[in-house]
Amino acid sequence: MKTNTTDNLIEEMFGMFRHMRSEMSFTNNFIHLSILQIQALMFVSHNEHVSMSDLADYFRIELPSATSLINKLCEQKLVNRYEDPKDRRLVRIALTTEGKKLTQEAMYHRRKKVEKMLSYLSEKQKTELMSILKTLSAKLQQ
Repeated sequence: MKTNTTDNLIEEMFGMFRHMRSEMSFTNNFIHLSILQIQALMFVSHNEHVSMSDLADYFRIELPSATSLINKLCEQKLVNRYEDPKDRRLVRIALTTEGKKLTQEAMYHRRKKVEKMLSYLSEKQKTELMSILKTLSAKLQQ
């Protein structure tokens, strides 16, 4: 049976996603974080006064899933919850000092892993990949 280009692209993309998911998880001497947990820490790091709803919207997950994600990060003392002083019904999330430190460390390691993966490409291929990703991203956001 002959496969078409779309089938081949699907297989390659999902293979790459699986590889990246395993490569992008983060482990230091004390903590193992999934890629979703790292992304949540980075989202909180880049956005002040994040609420559970903000997190759920960003990841396109249900509020109970966002709560579960944050619970795990709270247990590891990487984030704190606090009441919004203007609206006590809202729960806000902030990085702890340890969370900030770990996020910076994870970002550094993520960058190194991506640099290694991209090292197999020529500069021309990297430019082409960037163009393709920007095109897809723009179309998907419409």
